[in-house]
Formats: sequence, structure tokens, C-alpha cells
Amino acid sequence: MINFKLILDSILSPKLVFQKVLNYEIKPSILIEAVLFISIINALFTYTSNYLIYSNGQPDESIFMLYYENILKKPILLVFLEVLKIFIITSLATYIGKFFGGKGTFINLLKCVAWIHYILLFINILLFVLIILNIYVASYLIMLTNIWIIWALSECAARAHGFSSTFLVFVTGIFVLLLLIVFLLQILNSSDFILVERVGSNA
Repeated sequence: MINFKLILDSILSPKLVFQKVLNYEIKPSILIEAVLFISIINALFTYTSNYLIYSNGQPDESIFMLYYENILKKPILLVFLEVLKIFIITSLATYIGKFFGGKGTFINLLKCVAWIHYILLFINILLFVLIILNIYVASYLIMLTNIWIIWALSECAARAHGFSSTFLVFVTGIFVLLLLIVFLLQILNSSDFILVERVGSNA
């Protein structure tokens, strides 16, 4: 049964909820099953919502449509990417935290990251409805959601690793995110990534 109070508390006061999540005993095999289930549900929702919104309303020349055609229209690939994303985020949160003296384990961090993605399913449903009703309001909430994700991950890492300041973890997370973005941009640039030029030439 869905506990909507717990979901709301996770959004408004993640600190207390994540402590409960960390204290909850769960077998690794059950946790993996939960990750797969959450990934499948999120992937199916992403596939369905993007199909309903973009299948008939975007020009074929847009960069997003290339992404839509090659990734968002492939549910199995979406599931794989969801699982991969969860494990990458968990690994980063675990080992970067350990680098700074944290004591969190991969399993504990995975519980929190999986829970965040579970909460995101309900947030994404709300955003989907708002996109249909009012795209401008939805855009602000999307921005707030992204901030919440980083803050929730910071709370998760702080609780799991035993850090006293969530804010410092948050700032570190932002810094690491920026480094990853720069790193990915460098990879795309060094590998002669010409998607933008290709789209521009077809315009």
C-alpha cells in the first residue's frame, strides 16, 4: 500500500525519512529487485509520457527529436539506463563520501537512491499533468525538482556517511556535478561529436 504521508515527508523533510530508510533492514537481493521494479516503472512512464507529448508536436530536425527517436522510444534501453543511472549515482555517493572520510556503505546508499527514484515517479506524474495544463508553471517545478534531487542526495549521503553538514555535502555535490558535465563535454568534443552541426545543416 502506498503511504502518501511518507512520500510527502520525503519531499518536504527528507532528513528524517532517509534515516528511517537507512535503518530499514532489507536483503540485497530484495533491494536489487526493488531497483529493477522502480527502473521499469520509471522507464515505462518516461516512454509513455514522452510519446504522448512529443510524438506529433516536435519538428524532426530538433536535437530533442533525435534523442527521442534513438533513446526515449526504446523502453528496454530506458530500463537499462535507469538501472545504470541508479548504480552510477550510488557509486559516486559511496566512494566520494569515503574519500572525505565517510562511513557509508554501497547498500545503504543504494537504499536511499532507490527511494529517491521511487519518490520521483510521483513527482514526474505531477509534472506530466502540469506540462499539459500549464507549461510555464511546470518549467519552474522542474527546476525545483532538480534542486530537490541534489538536496535529497545530499541528505542521503550525509546520513549514510555520518557527515554533520548537509549543506557542505550539497555544495560538494554541485561541484562534482559540474566537473562531470565538463568531463562529458570534453569527451564529446574530443570524439568529434557533430550532432549539433548535423542538425544545423538539415535546418
